[in-house]
Amino acid sequence: MGSEQHESKSIANDLLWEEIRQGNKKALAAIFNKYFDSLYGYGYRIVANDQKVRDAIQEVFYQLWKYRERLTEVQSVRAYLFVSLRREILNEKSASVRREKRHEEYSLEEFQIHFKYDKWVEVLDIKKEKKGKVKEAIKGLTPRQREAIFLKYFEGLSTQEMTGVMQVRAQSIYNILSDAIKKLRNILNK
Repeated sequence: MGSEQHESKSIANDLLWEEIRQGNKKALAAIFNKYFDSLYGYGYRIVANDQKVRDAIQEVFYQLWKYRERLTEVQSVRAYLFVSLRREILNEKSASVRREKRHEEYSLEEFQIHFKYDKWVEVLDIKKEKKGKVKEAIKGLTPRQREAIFLKYFEGLSTQEMTGVMQVRAQSIYNILSDAIKKLRNILNK
């Protein structure tokens, strides 16, 4: 691209940017259409998830429109959009990690607080002489395994129902339960 052509594109972007600042939705649409493919390609390299990238691009343009009156002049509209998209995707990734961590902590607390070990002995038909090891055995399970056992043996959910509740495939349910039972047996049989 020659410097003259680059300069005319930059001027066109500057004009569109100024029109966005003044509330022209057509200018916003023009910038969106002009850079969507480039932004999508860039975003997909950060997070390889079609929907997350599209959502992030939508959010960038939503914020751009929402705060248009506060926008200042920029040296490069394209660079501004790339930085904004990167920030949006990384913020969403961090929020997702925090949500997952809270969920794990909640599950851990929930399944430790609300289970009575005597009930486990009864539900899982554990011999009374091994009752003393139940607490240790349950603590050896992951929160996900405790949740699966609770849903299956305490609440009587079917595998199909459990896939909906736990948001995993049926094979994962079988694996989680199988691993949990194996782990319980290993600890109880020591």
